[in-house]
Amino acid sequence: MSKKRELVAALQTDYSVREICDTLGFNRSLLYYQPKSQSSDAASLREEIHRLAAQYPTYGYRRITELLVRLGYPVGYRRVARLMKADYLTAAVKRACRTTQSMEGRHQWDNQLDNLAITRCVQVWVGDIT
Repeated sequence: MSKKRELVAALQTDYSVREICDTLGFNRSLLYYQPKSQSSDAASLREEIHRLAAQYPTYGYRRITELLVRLGYPVGYRRVARLMKADYLTAAVKRACRTTQSMEGRHQWDNQLDNLAITRCVQVWVGDIT
């Protein structure tokens, strides 16, 4: 590929890049292609994710991405999420179960089924939209 770039650079003074590429039979996009970062960068990114996940065990991929961007890594949240999922580093946060406390707060709602004898199936339907 470098030979083609050198040839195009030499001929560019007399001809347009489009004409040169058409004549030689390859795409112009190959001239402007910049290879992505090396695998060593990916390895250092993965190590940094492991270090941050160990330091902040409750952080998810969004917060880890924010920390990585602050540290200067050009990453997006999808890549960080994919790497964390592949390495089983997802944050598993146990949420507290919150049920409705109808006798507390501003209004107190009485249980109107206290005196009802439930004798058959599908006799009582209950809904809670809180």
